[in-house]
Amino acid sequence: VPNLLDRYNVTLITQQIYRVIEKIGYMPAEQDGFTIFVEKSIPAIAVSEIVPNELSYKVISYNHHSMKGNLENKKETLLKLANLLEGKRKQLKSINSSLEDDLFYSFNNLNLRHNNKDISYKEKYKKHIADMSNTELENWYDEIYQLSLLAFLELDNIERINRIEELKRHY
Repeated sequence: VPNLLDRYNVTLITQQIYRVIEKIGYMPAEQDGFTIFVEKSIPAIAVSEIVPNELSYKVISYNHHSMKGNLENKKETLLKLANLLEGKRKQLKSINSSLEDDLFYSFNNLNLRHNNKDISYKEKYKKHIADMSNTELENWYDEIYQLSLLAFLELDNIERINRIEELKRHY
């Protein structure tokens, strides 16, 4: 009987934790048997529903404290987003050329897709990037993450815009 009572208490405590987490604007994200609690981000949640399942968790957990300072993990997520957006680049350019230009400039020049820090890679080397601190580079990675979310939302909105344009043609 004590084992049953312990399980009941654990369940009760877990339910209470989830309620409190929800009230303060966080949500659980689970992968491989682990649960982390991340701040609710409407854009991140929306994009996590657009991207393939294997990338959903990374999109939601990007801003979790466990990724703070982990440039390699952030870089890995950004590269996956870049690869997914590459196939939609032309479409993105047609709806928001400035976003497409800024985003792909960032992917290619902020030590993500290319080694922009090593002077031995002369054609890709950027002194300004090489001189950046890890904190400054992480801040740029966070900006690129936000731009990536915006790009996915813009792409997801194309069908909606087309339906509105069709509606306008009839009136």
